[in-house]
Amino acid sequence: MKKIICIIFCFSFINTFSQKGLINYGFIDAKSVGNAKGPDSNSYMVFNKEQSYFVTAKDSLEQADKINEQKSYSNDDDSEGTIYNGQKVSKEGDQVVYNLKKNTMWSNVLYRNQIYVKEVAPKMNWKIEKETKKLGKFNCKKATTSFRGRNYTAWFTTEIAVPFGPWKLNGLPGLILEAYDTNKSVYWYFKSVEYPTKVKESVKYMLVPTKAKILTYEEFKVLQKKEQDIVLEKSKVLKKQFPEIEVIKPKLSIMFIECE
Repeated sequence: MKKIICIIFCFSFINTFSQKGLINYGFIDAKSVGNAKGPDSNSYMVFNKEQSYFVTAKDSLEQADKINEQKSYSNDDDSEGTIYNGQKVSKEGDQVVYNLKKNTMWSNVLYRNQIYVKEVAPKMNWKIEKETKKLGKFNCKKATTSFRGRNYTAWFTTEIAVPFGPWKLNGLPGLILEAYDTNKSVYWYFKSVEYPTKVKESVKYMLVPTKAKILTYEEFKVLQKKEQDIVLEKSKVLKKQFPEIEVIKPKLSIMFIECE
């Protein structure tokens, strides 16, 4: 009898520990304009107690007509705007894999070419506020932090007690359902969550091409500066054809989410 009880208990423990979840987000990329005005992409994250896998800007998650749609966005005062020739998508999407046990984070982002980064999982100094709200059926708490050039607000629920969230946001005592920076230049919003989930997709690692160069985060910051200079030089060439154009160095904040 004791053996049967032990087997049932062990199976229950293993099953609970290995439970997998799936959360669907929307992601609005409004780096050029703010106010959550920009292309809206589908995103999702699969997770268990040890690891999370987040992906967005993936072509298979979007409809073809939406990808190719041309749309313009502008500030409320029309002082600045950008015309987007459809969405930025790729076959693999922009991904982040966070392994809690190994304390590592792998990510990739498409900027002219695919950029791959491996780093020690960044620690975030969250301040948990008194304010609460409900997202779907979940009671959420508010938390704020500063991270790599932006000030973030996150809404998390302790009803799913895992320290994961969209993109690289992590470290709260519950799953992050919604997050955005001060100007809503980047905005992840909640769609749905299933925990535990029966979806077949595993909490996987990111596949990196054999010949791809994997950068450290410090090397990625150097690359960002080089990309700034490339855009500036292209603007100078364009000015020769159109003298009325004002040439200024582009801000990192409108080029990358991380912009410190």
